[in-house]
Amino acid sequence: MSLLGPIPLAIWAWIAFGAAALAIGAYVIKMRRRRFEVPFSTLWKRVLEQKDANSLWKQLKRLMSLLLILGILAIVLIAALDPTLGAVDRKARSVVVLFDASASMKAMDGDEAGKQSRLDAAKQRTKALIDSMGGGDLAMIMKVDGQATPMSRFTSDGPVLNKVVDGITASDTPADLTRALGAAADALRDRPNPLIVVVSDGAFPEAQLGLVSWDAGKPVPATDPSAKATSAEWNAKNLAAIDLSNVDVRYLPVGRRSDNVGIVAFNVRRYIANKAAYEVYIEVQNFGQEPAHRQLALYNGDTAVDVKRIDLAPGQRIKQIYAKLPGSADNKLRASLRPLEGAGGSDSFALDDQAFALLPARKKQKVLMVTEDNLFLEGALLVYDNVDPTKVTPAEYTARPTVADGMDVVIFDEFTPDVMPPAPASLLFFHPTGPNSPFKERGNLAFPRITEIDEGHPVMRWVTLSDVYMDKSAVFAPDPKKGESTIAYSVRDPIIVAKRDGRRKVLAFGFSLPSEGRDAGTDLPMRVAFPMLLVNTLDWFAGDQTDLLTTYSTGTRERVPLDGVVGATEAEVKGPDGSLTKTPIIDGLATFYGARVGYYDVTAKDAKGNPMAQIELAANLASPAESDIAPSTELTLGGQQLEPPEAFAITRSKKLWIYLVLLAMALIVMEWVTYHRRITV
Repeated sequence: MSLLGPIPLAIWAWIAFGAAALAIGAYVIKMRRRRFEVPFSTLWKRVLEQKDANSLWKQLKRLMSLLLILGILAIVLIAALDPTLGAVDRKARSVVVLFDASASMKAMDGDEAGKQSRLDAAKQRTKALIDSMGGGDLAMIMKVDGQATPMSRFTSDGPVLNKVVDGITASDTPADLTRALGAAADALRDRPNPLIVVVSDGAFPEAQLGLVSWDAGKPVPATDPSAKATSAEWNAKNLAAIDLSNVDVRYLPVGRRSDNVGIVAFNVRRYIANKAAYEVYIEVQNFGQEPAHRQLALYNGDTAVDVKRIDLAPGQRIKQIYAKLPGSADNKLRASLRPLEGAGGSDSFALDDQAFALLPARKKQKVLMVTEDNLFLEGALLVYDNVDPTKVTPAEYTARPTVADGMDVVIFDEFTPDVMPPAPASLLFFHPTGPNSPFKERGNLAFPRITEIDEGHPVMRWVTLSDVYMDKSAVFAPDPKKGESTIAYSVRDPIIVAKRDGRRKVLAFGFSLPSEGRDAGTDLPMRVAFPMLLVNTLDWFAGDQTDLLTTYSTGTRERVPLDGVVGATEAEVKGPDGSLTKTPIIDGLATFYGARVGYYDVTAKDAKGNPMAQIELAANLASPAESDIAPSTELTLGGQQLEPPEAFAITRSKKLWIYLVLLAMALIVMEWVTYHRRITV
């Protein structure tokens, strides 16, 4: 008899101990004597002296009642372990079925007519394998895509396993065979006669197929000097290899066609000099053995930017570059391959015929400068052609603060107003002072020198300030709990600080810019770093960072920066199908994993559910290995060719849990009858 239930024995033992304690406690409560008050106690004295309750027979009857209750409980707990009894004609197998549910399994070549997908064909072959198992064989179904997901426990229940197989759907990610083999080997550890059956089209990268060791228990001796290199090569390989020694691995192939044309790369970048223009890069490859013809279309939203015919020779990869595309209100880009009439005009794999990208929605920023005539500041903004500047004096702003309404950015030069512009206008301060300063000040510093900058902050991209001269600067006291951070130090004194204040961002420089009639000195405006510093600041205010990728590959985990997130530990991810999932946030970085191609929304919220930061992302297959859908009738794993699974021998087993449940029910009826007839009490 074997006990292969879903509950580990250690947990089962604790459950049994707790249930027994509860049963004994309930028994003691049930057997408590009830008190009756009667007159003429003298007449009952002789009866009470007989002490029937302490007689041996009474004790035995009550002990029998307790044992009966504990016996019922023990039978129920043993039934939960799913005991199996059987006479086996050969040793039963422990089987892990690695069911390939990667993107290539969506190819519509599961049958000759092209009306069945590889996934459906794999389901048929898997269910046939399950139906051929003997009564003593146990199987687990494991889904293989970008992750390895067990879909069932080890069981010999064929209908349950078939139902699990019917519920598997293919994802839009490449298959991680290495991870799946490692998970299967762990699941089969210490189980008798382990067997792994890979049900797949065999479209795996060669690097994954080589990360297998069949003889990990037999290291190469290094005593001979000539064998040292061999030993080193063996050790290096087996550090990452999956140990499949003593595990039988078999292969069930699916798939028929190999012709496919797919988009393997789709990227967009913004020009640094012209923020309103973009450049798009598309790469298309023909994975078939025959010439192919397609129509390549590029869309911005629903508007077709360009449509052209492309012709590809067998195995050819072509590159298309679309330069100086103007931005629009719609930031969604889509590349599409359309079929054409005639030979080589279509294929069976449609997933890589679409690719998605995002570009930041751009508009000219309205910038208000509150300053006396400062030619350095005004001239630096002229190099940035994506701004619409306006200038007022501090006196004009004080008289009419509403002049800042509708502005995207307000720059205060040596002036700290009593009335701040309304959000979401971002604010840039040069030498803020007084109680209205956006950052707390803790003093002034003479002749500071920038010794350290936060190179990871967007404002400090491509900027060097180590040799900038300043005659004086305010020293700030930023509060990290409020999201305030230092991006430039003079030794240990913060002199450039930033924060996100609700829907807007604030940046403050502790020093003043030189201008006519001002007693301030710094040579920063005479350096190339100054206009770059302003460009980076305006880009950061707009949430537009050129080094921020918005297009990712499915099946890979990426760390995505969420600007201004303070105190948030998780973000909400809305997928292309509208599904909502949670992802952790660590140090302002959210973990992103795309299982479907399309557009994603990642939103970090505060404790009240209000959005703190949001970013849009696009995910594509972008995997030449997965787009190469040529099926493999033979699979070589770690230098060893896998054979089809052998027929399972006839084995017999009998489930005992139903009989144990019936026995427990009979004992419950017996206990009820004996209790109410006062036999065991």
